[in-house]
Amino acid sequence: MTTHRPRVNPGQRRILRDFVAAHPGLTRPELLAEADRVRMRMLITDGRTELVHRSMVRQDEGGRYWPA
Repeated sequence: MTTHRPRVNPGQRRILRDFVAAHPGLTRPELLAEADRVRMRMLITDGRTELVHRSMVRQDEGGRYWPA
């Protein structure tokens, strides 16, 4: 059995990267609180790990996300 890994397309990655750039230094719960739409909250939940993996954003030791 494999683990489910959401697929985030390049356009969604750019949207999420721009959202993090507009709200630098926030943690995951703070980013979710700033999101004004359910779609953006779903994108944060599904795509943030992929953004870090692809070096589009970075996460510090405090769990805060920063534009790369």
